[in-house]
Amino acid sequence: MMRIDLYKIKKKGMQVAVGSAASLASGVPVAVVTTGALLMSFTSIFAAPVFSVHAEETKEDVEQQKEEAQQAQEEANANAEKYQKKVDKLTAAVNELDKQATDISTQIVEKKQQAEDLQNEIDETQTKLAEAQVSEDNQYEAMKKRIQYLYEEGDVAYIDALMSSASFEDSLNKSEYVDQLSTYDQKQLNKLVKTKNDIAEYQQTLKDDLADVEKVKADLETKQADLDDVISQKNAEINKYSDDVEMQKALAAEYAKQESELDDKLAELARQEQQRLEEERKQREAEQQQQDNNGGSDNSGSDSDNSGSNNGGSTTGSGQFIWPVSGPITDYFGPRESPTAGASSNHMGIDIGCSYGVPIAAADAGVVTVAEWGESGGNYVMIDHGNGFVTMYLHNSSLAVSVGDVVSQGQTIAYAGSTGYSTGTHCHFSVFLNGSYVNPLDYL
Repeated sequence: MMRIDLYKIKKKGMQVAVGSAASLASGVPVAVVTTGALLMSFTSIFAAPVFSVHAEETKEDVEQQKEEAQQAQEEANANAEKYQKKVDKLTAAVNELDKQATDISTQIVEKKQQAEDLQNEIDETQTKLAEAQVSEDNQYEAMKKRIQYLYEEGDVAYIDALMSSASFEDSLNKSEYVDQLSTYDQKQLNKLVKTKNDIAEYQQTLKDDLADVEKVKADLETKQADLDDVISQKNAEINKYSDDVEMQKALAAEYAKQESELDDKLAELARQEQQRLEEERKQREAEQQQQDNNGGSDNSGSDSDNSGSNNGGSTTGSGQFIWPVSGPITDYFGPRESPTAGASSNHMGIDIGCSYGVPIAAADAGVVTVAEWGESGGNYVMIDHGNGFVTMYLHNSSLAVSVGDVVSQGQTIAYAGSTGYSTGTHCHFSVFLNGSYVNPLDYL
């Protein structure tokens, strides 16, 4: 069984309180658990057995304790379910956020690659720009030298060039050549300047693109950090509510254990009651025997009064039971899932389905020891068969016998119904052997 860590409870800041004066008197804690508070008596749960045996306790006291334990168990289960739904919802949200974070991470990687590619291209353009600058500088220097040469030589050189011509046509050609030489230099220089400017312009475009990419990447990284914070917060909530789920499950298990202990106590009380009734019956028989030995015929009226409704039938059964009512078995003996609020999860008998109001028969001859209303059993009857066997019939619509009646096997003792903790018309049939519950099917 899961143990509840009291240190953990204190650490989580849960408050400890007592539910009611009635709960204190009976030792039954009433749990009302919220996110920040645990309203129950941990002392009564963990310091000592919750339901201690007291001689003065009645069956009604124990049934009340059991009802409170069942209510607390149901509340703990409801809280566990509520917190589990929160966990499931948060987990789904985290999964969706994880997908978004993964997408953003992928985009960041892509932007990093784009930035790297752009930077490489910028570096390449920087190299081309430097080369263009060198070409421009070289072209400019060559042009300056040619201009300087022409300037230094002056008209003599130009005249020499003309005079050395073989003809006028040749002189024209040489003059044109000189002009063309200057024009060529200018064109080449202009071309180099344009190339350098184009490279510089392209480089600036790349730098602008890189700045845009870096901004997008930074925005994505900020968004990713925000998502990580949200995911971290939700994971913390998941852990908290998961702890609450486990806490409530542990409480539910503790209350289930208490219910089982209360069932045992009810069985013990029933056994004690049957033992008392058996002793009283033996005492009556001894007194009757004494009267018979003394010739006490005057007491015959009294004997008739104690004989019950069967006009002097046997108070000891045959040990061979019959079915109290005809019908299918709707629930068997042993552990089960509780069918309704207040119903035991450890079924101490069998349920026989039948129609409302049909007669319920005594499974064997004996003396009626209980014929009354009970919170869980509704209208119910118990019969002592005088041979260690006691039978019990629960959830009846009405009773046909009273305490002290001597009944015969098959005699109508009640009428079927659905009183007490019941989900439909049936007869709950239990068998005690020497004070302990046994499976009725072993004796039918």
